[in-house]
Amino acid sequence: MKEEMVSNYIAISPKEYSQRQRIISETFKGETNDNQILFPKGLGAVHPFDFEQVDKIIENIGIVNSMSDKIVDAIVGDFSVKVEDANAQTLIDDLVDDSNLKSKLRPWIKEAINKGNGFMELDLKDTKNIEVMRVMNANQMFVRRKVKGKVLGYNQFKGKIKTIINKSKIIPFSPNQIAHLQINKTPNDPYGIGLVWPNRIAIENWASSELDLHKLQTRKAGAPMHARLGQPGQKVRKADLDTFKTDMQYMTNTTEWVTDANVELKVVDFNGVLDNSIKVSEHDLQTVSLGFKIPMSILGIANNPEGLAKVNDKGFIRFIESVRKLVGEVLEEKIFRPFLREQSPKLDSKVKFEWELPDEEEKNLRLEQIKNALGLFDITPELRAALEIEYSKVMGLDIEDKLPTPEEARKKADEEEAEMKKQEDQARKDEETKIKQPEVPGAKKTANQKAIIHECKDCKLTEGELSNMKLSEYVNLKEIAGFNYSDYLVKILQTLRTHKFEELMAITEKDLIEGLLPKRDIGKLRVILKNGFRKNKTIRQIENDIKQSINLKDRLKIEEDGTKKVTLSASKRPIAIARTETVRLANEGLKKVYLENDVSTYRYLAAIDDRTTEICRSLDGQVFLTKEATPGVNMPPMHPMCRSSIVGLVD
Repeated sequence: MKEEMVSNYIAISPKEYSQRQRIISETFKGETNDNQILFPKGLGAVHPFDFEQVDKIIENIGIVNSMSDKIVDAIVGDFSVKVEDANAQTLIDDLVDDSNLKSKLRPWIKEAINKGNGFMELDLKDTKNIEVMRVMNANQMFVRRKVKGKVLGYNQFKGKIKTIINKSKIIPFSPNQIAHLQINKTPNDPYGIGLVWPNRIAIENWASSELDLHKLQTRKAGAPMHARLGQPGQKVRKADLDTFKTDMQYMTNTTEWVTDANVELKVVDFNGVLDNSIKVSEHDLQTVSLGFKIPMSILGIANNPEGLAKVNDKGFIRFIESVRKLVGEVLEEKIFRPFLREQSPKLDSKVKFEWELPDEEEKNLRLEQIKNALGLFDITPELRAALEIEYSKVMGLDIEDKLPTPEEARKKADEEEAEMKKQEDQARKDEETKIKQPEVPGAKKTANQKAIIHECKDCKLTEGELSNMKLSEYVNLKEIAGFNYSDYLVKILQTLRTHKFEELMAITEKDLIEGLLPKRDIGKLRVILKNGFRKNKTIRQIENDIKQSINLKDRLKIEEDGTKKVTLSASKRPIAIARTETVRLANEGLKKVYLENDVSTYRYLAAIDDRTTEICRSLDGQVFLTKEATPGVNMPPMHPMCRSSIVGLVD
C-alpha cells in the first residue's frame, strides 16, 4: 500500500523509486588528493606550508603580531552561550566556567588566524576533570582523511618529518577528541592557510622597506659627506681616492679640513630619497593591512576621512562575524552538543552564541528605558512580562525561568479578572481546599495521594550507614515519569550557583576570628559540593574532600566580656558542613523538581532514632505547600547535622 501511494505520487514504479533513493543516499563521488607524509608513514597529510615560518614572522615582526591580536580581540570579546532547555543551559554554563573556555578560545583562534589551523584537545567524557580542553601546537598536528575527504583522525608528532631514524612517537586522536578550526580554507584541502602565510611577501617587503628607511635616516642623521677629487675630465689615481676615503672615515663634527681647489666637499641630501622610502613603506603596510582584512584606522596609524573609516570598519565587522560563525559551528559540533549528549540524549539541542554583550553604559541606558516603560499605568500584561524578562537578562539575573512569559502573563491576567467577579467567600473557600491537613506520624496517607519516594526507607539507618550512603540514594524519583537523577542534579547545580552560604561565610574580621570561612574557602566548598553531587559521592567522601581542601578552625563564640567559647571543634566541622550543606542542597533540588512537576505538597520526613532533635520529631509527618517550603522553617535543614528530607505527594 505504501509503495502504491509513493508510485501514484511521483508517477514512477516503486522499483525505480528505490533505485533513485539509493543514488541519492550515496556518498560524494569526488575524491581528495592529500599529499601524504612518507616518513613517518601514516602520520597524515603534509602541511600546506611550514608553520614554524609563521611563528618566526610573528616573533620578529611586532606589527603582524599586533594585527593578529586585534583580530582575536574582536572575535572573542564577550559572549554567552544559550540553549532553550533550562537544564541544558545550567550544564553548559558550568562547562564554560569550569573549563575556562573564554581564555582557551584566544590561543585556539590565534593559531587558526596565524597558521590557518587551531587544534584543541577535548576530554568531554570525564567532565569532572578540571582541564576539559586544551590548545595544541598546530606545528605538531596532522590530519588523516579518507580518499573522499572524511576525517579519520588526527596525529601529534614532535619529531622531524622525513627523518627515517626518529625516536619521537606518533600520538593518535580520534575525530571527537580534537576541535579543528580552519581559517582561510581552500576547498577539499585538510588544512586552512590562515592570514600570515598568504601575506608573507607583503610582510617581507614592508620589513625590508623599514630597514632601508632606518638606514637612510641613520645616514642622514650622521650628515654624510661626498668628496669630489680633481677637475672635470681629469683622471684621479686610485691611490689618491683610497687615501682620501680612509681619512674621511675618521671625520667628526669637530674635524676641520683644508683642501686645494681640486677637492670639493658637500653634505649628501637624502630628502627626496627618504620621502620616497616613507611612501613605499606606507604602501607596503597598507598592503599587509588589506591582506589581514583589518583597516588602518583600527590599527590607529591612519587618518582616513570619517566616511571611509566607517566603510572599512563595516568590512572588518563582516569578516569578524564570519569567523565568529565558523567558531560557533565548531564549538557546537565538537564540544557543546557532544557534551550535552554525554549527560543525557534528551538534552541535545541547538546552541546559540550571543557575541559582543553590551557594555555597562549601554546596559544602564537600556535598564533606564525599561524602568520608564514599566512605570506606565496602561502597559499590557504581555509587554510587562516581556520587559521584565529583558530586564533580568540585562541585569544578569538567573531568574528568567521563574518569570512568566507574555502568553502566561495574559492568561494570568484573564484568570485574575474572572476571579474578581466571584464572591469573596467562595474565593476564600476555594483557597482553603488547596491546603492539605497535616498528617500525624504513623497515620495512613489519604486515598488520593502517594509518596514519590518509598516510605521512610532510611529512618532506621545507623550513623555509619547514613554517612556511606550515596547522594542519589537520598531520593527515589521513579514515580515522576521520565525523571532521573541527572535532571535532579541540574536543579541542585542551579541552586549551588547562586547559594550564598550565609551561615558559613565571614563578612567581618570578627567573623573570621569566630571561625567562619573567607570567600576563597567558600569557593573551594562550592567546588567540593558540585563535584560531590556530580560524582554521586557519599557524605563521608565529601567530608574527606573538605578536610583536604579547607583549613577549618574551631567554631567560636565571643562573649560580651571578650572570652571565647568553642561551640564546635575543628575536627568535627567537616562532617557537620558536609551533612548540613548536602541536605540543604538536596532538599532545595527536590523542591525545584516538585514545583516543576506540579507536586503541590510534601511531607516532612525525619530520621527517627535516639539522636532525632525535638524540632524534627515534631515536624515528622506534617504536610506543607511546596511553594512555601523554607529551610529552617518547614524544610530541612532545620539545624546543623540535620538528617531530614521531604517527600513529595502526588494526587
